Amino acid sequence: MGSEDRPVLGSDHPTLGPFVRAMDTMVNGPVKWFRSKVVDPARGETYPWYHRQWQRVPGIEDCYTEDVVCREEANVQFKRDWLVEQEILSLLRERMNECFFYEKGTGLAHYQITPKPIIDLTEGSQHVCKPIADTYNRAAENYFIKYGEISNFYGRAEGALMKQKHRMMWERRHGPVGTGMNSDAAVPLED
Repeated sequence: MGSEDRPVLGSDHPTLGPFVRAMDTMVNGPVKWFRSKVVDPARGETYPWYHRQWQRVPGIEDCYTEDVVCREEANVQFKRDWLVEQEILSLLRERMNECFFYEKGTGLAHYQITPKPIIDLTEGSQHVCKPIADTYNRAAENYFIKYGEISNFYGRAEGALMKQKHRMMWERRHGPVGTGMNSDAAVPLED
């Protein structure tokens, strides 16, 4: 119910009612007219504040070293992307835990002669939660590859770029990270 529909406070008073209505017409009348005839038509359709989309800026790899503005914009975009990916990972973790809680079984499922894991997530498992758990594990691994061991407060896009560069150099020399130092995967140096 808008303020235009409601009567002004005191307008129904037996003695002061006409005076209050006259003052309301003189003081608020022009303001109401200007708003309804000029401001509201010129405003157009309202933009939903919760769907704000930020313009993408060039990444840190496209910025020159001395271009401070470009580097700072890339860093702000990096921090924003970090928060988005953190929220995505949180939602995936929440869905996985809800699936585990819902599908774990109760009652006779726990009283078995040969105990089996309640939630079987091994390779080749047909458990309902396995696709969700695999998606979460892959997302958590990718999140750690990109943002792991970078300070939340002091972390910058330059640090993530250097981390990516060092990882690529390691994989070129020694194979995938986590497999140890493979001597046969090393690239021979030419003299």
